[in-house]
Amino acid sequence: MAWTSSPIPLLYLVWIGLLFSSGDAAPSGRCIEKERKALLSIRTGISDAHEWLSSWTGKDCCSWEGVECNAATGHVIKLDLHNPGGPSSNISKVNPSLLELKHLSYLDLRWNYFDAAPVPEFIGSLTELEYLNLSSAGFGGTIPHQLGNLSNLLSLELSENKISGGIPESLGSLSELVSLGLALNSINGEIPATLGDLRSLQIMDLNSNNISGEMPETIGKLRNLELLDLSSNKIQGVIPESIGNLSKLWALRLSNNKIGGAMPATLGNLTALQTLDLSNNQISEQMPDSLGNLYRLESLSINGNNIGGEIPSSMGNLCNLSSLDAHENRIKGQLTGFTEGLSRCRTSSIWSLYLQNNEISGPIPNEIGKLQSLIRLNLGSNSLSGPIPASLGNLFVLTDLNLSSNSLVGELSEANFANLTNIDSLDLSHNLLTVDDSQDWLPPFQATDIRMRSCNLGPKFPPWLRNQTTLSHLDLSGNGISDAFPDWFWSLCLSDLNLNVSRNYMKGGLSSSIACFWTVIVDLSHNNLEGFIPTMDPMLLFLDLSDNLFSGPIPPAMAAGTDYLTFMLLSDNRLNGTVPSSFCEAYHLQVLNLANNGFSGALPDCWNDSLALKILDVSGNKVSGGIPETLGLLPQLKSLHLNDNGLSGRIPSSLQRCKDLVTINLGQNRLSGAIPGWIGEKLSSLKVLRLRSNMFTGAIPPQLSRIASLQVLDLARNNLSGALPAAFGNFSSMISIQNETKPVLGEEGTYYTENIVVDAKGLQLYFTTVLSLVTSVDLSGNNLSGEIPEELTKLRGLHFLNLSENRFSGGMPQNIGAIGQLESLDLSENNLSGRIPSSISALNFLSHLNLSYNDFSGRIPSGSQLGTFTDPSIYAGNPQLCGPPLSEKCPGDAASEIPTEASQEEDADEDEYGIIWFFVGLAPGFVVGFWGFIGTVMIDRRRRIRYIQFLDMICSWFLHR
Repeated sequence: MAWTSSPIPLLYLVWIGLLFSSGDAAPSGRCIEKERKALLSIRTGISDAHEWLSSWTGKDCCSWEGVECNAATGHVIKLDLHNPGGPSSNISKVNPSLLELKHLSYLDLRWNYFDAAPVPEFIGSLTELEYLNLSSAGFGGTIPHQLGNLSNLLSLELSENKISGGIPESLGSLSELVSLGLALNSINGEIPATLGDLRSLQIMDLNSNNISGEMPETIGKLRNLELLDLSSNKIQGVIPESIGNLSKLWALRLSNNKIGGAMPATLGNLTALQTLDLSNNQISEQMPDSLGNLYRLESLSINGNNIGGEIPSSMGNLCNLSSLDAHENRIKGQLTGFTEGLSRCRTSSIWSLYLQNNEISGPIPNEIGKLQSLIRLNLGSNSLSGPIPASLGNLFVLTDLNLSSNSLVGELSEANFANLTNIDSLDLSHNLLTVDDSQDWLPPFQATDIRMRSCNLGPKFPPWLRNQTTLSHLDLSGNGISDAFPDWFWSLCLSDLNLNVSRNYMKGGLSSSIACFWTVIVDLSHNNLEGFIPTMDPMLLFLDLSDNLFSGPIPPAMAAGTDYLTFMLLSDNRLNGTVPSSFCEAYHLQVLNLANNGFSGALPDCWNDSLALKILDVSGNKVSGGIPETLGLLPQLKSLHLNDNGLSGRIPSSLQRCKDLVTINLGQNRLSGAIPGWIGEKLSSLKVLRLRSNMFTGAIPPQLSRIASLQVLDLARNNLSGALPAAFGNFSSMISIQNETKPVLGEEGTYYTENIVVDAKGLQLYFTTVLSLVTSVDLSGNNLSGEIPEELTKLRGLHFLNLSENRFSGGMPQNIGAIGQLESLDLSENNLSGRIPSSISALNFLSHLNLSYNDFSGRIPSGSQLGTFTDPSIYAGNPQLCGPPLSEKCPGDAASEIPTEASQEEDADEDEYGIIWFFVGLAPGFVVGFWGFIGTVMIDRRRRIRYIQFLDMICSWFLHR
């Protein structure tokens, strides 16, 4: 008998096999001791603020929270250590003992915090891993290329970390990978072409990184891909044609990149697509007709591009489309084809249609009234015309309707709104519409937001508003309303209201009942409202009553009693009394504009460093006394206008603490003393310094030249003396050419437009929105002496220069033409002498020039822009000047105009020779011309016949006239 037939050796072999196959395996349900110890070491690195690892005790690690073992071998195959409390701020560490779990197929460390530590390279040794989730775990560094060794990996999730660097090409070897998530990191570089080898990939999420370059054509190899999200990166180029190969794709998100070119027609192959987001790119040209093939598409976002052409009528086939956002493009044409198609759908699903800020023209189609699922419709800022169709009133679930900034006409009546019972937001601003103003009609809806700017609603205040008791935003500005606020309006006592009735002709006063309004924003500016200002709601944030006829004092409670008041604009009224000291308790107030009223007395001197005031304008009043010292305690002060008052004394040194000051306008007061040098040393952000028409004395401090940002310097009409500092040629913002229109102030400029008056070109020029372009130096009307420094010619970006009415001597700077942007130059009434430099003719933008009453001599330069100055008065008072436009001839001019005998003989000789050469040239010219034509006709038979036919046609025409 053979040995193998014996049962004893056979059992022995089985026993040996089991011994070797089990290795270090534990009995069923019991973990391996070596792996248990590794788990305990791993636990020491994990922050356990929620004590969710408290179950990690005892010998049976397979029963611990987050641990799963193989039932047969006892090896740990799953380790779920994600923080159950969500993202943590407690620092954790990955323990190298993780390497002992060689059979691990599932590892989840998300929502821990590893303090920007790099992803451990040794994770690439856990070759059995199928699921790896390290998202939102605070990892930094780069993606280790060793992860490419995880050949069994199905899901890799590294989103929401601090990972930088590029995507390793080695990831392209993860042939089994189904899901790749690297979103919300700082990954840069290009998408490796090797990712096209991930043929099993279904999800690729790389959004919110710094990925650049173009989308690789190899992306078209990922035929199993279902979700592709590359949004919020820096991807350029065009969408590759190969994208059309991804037939299983149901979501494509490429928004917030720099993708250009046209949408490829192959997008129409993605018939499984439900979400397509290409918004905020640089895509151009017309949408392809093939988009009409995406019959499963539910959401299409293409806003914020340069897409032109019409909306393809084929898109009317998208019966499953629920949301279309195409605002801020250049879409043209009419909507008829698109809406007709959607209206033919058995059940149209579209509930959101955003097409604002395009170039769509023609009427609003009647078919739009058949899209009865519409909840939000925005067609604002287009070129739509004609009346609003009555069919729009069939959209009974519509809540948001915006048709603003078009050319719509006609009257809106009950028929238009009959079924619009759910309207919550209505914006018809900037059209030529009128609304039924009969006392009987009331809208069937209760809106929270009604905006009807510039709709020609006047002259009556709209009576149909009297049942709108839920309003939180009402804008009726610019409507020509010349009515008073009706009593029923004040009885509404609306809460959280933003009210704008500015730029009308409203009259009458404000009822004390306004106190019951819980108003947030009140803008009644540019009307004819009068009377006293009543006390307002303490929750008020913004109040603009400027340009009205309000009178009386400001109620003290108006300043301190409004707990959140941030902007108060009361300029250009008839208010009087003193400026209330209670403003010193308005801790949230940022802008206070009291300009052009009748306030008198001293300014409050109670300001403190806990205030947020950034702009203070009390110009154009009758305020007296000194500038308060405590103004220097305002740490955020940017703009100070105290001009055109009766202030006296010195500029307080405390203002040097206001290091954010951009504008100081103290002109037209009675301020005295020396101009302090600390203005140039401490106020480095200053752009406008206007101290004109005061009583300042002494020399101009050279420290002012240190203000690199200074663009407007006006020290005119004082008693300043001494020399003009040569360092004034160093003003950086006047050396460079200012060509960018931008707010002089920051966000505060949204509600307060910085303004300044510049005396130039013999006029008072008022600058507001373009103030950032203005550069000006005006030192006129002082006692300045010495020479004008040549260094001033370095200010090539200077527009206005006025040094008139001083005692400057010497010559004009020879290189004056280097100030290439100069528009106005006034050097009149000085003691300047010598010749006017010829370089002045290079000032091509010069439109105002005054050099009168000096001691200039010699010929006035000519040419270029100087030739446009024909008024001799600009050179008056310079008896030694000559030449146009003056009547005085320069020496030698008269002699050159009388022809001498020699010159007459020379002219005669020239005439004689001219006649001879005329006849010399005439003879050969005749010969060549005549025989060149006749000879050709005689020799060439075909041309001779055509010529005779031509003559015959001419003769026939004359004979038959």
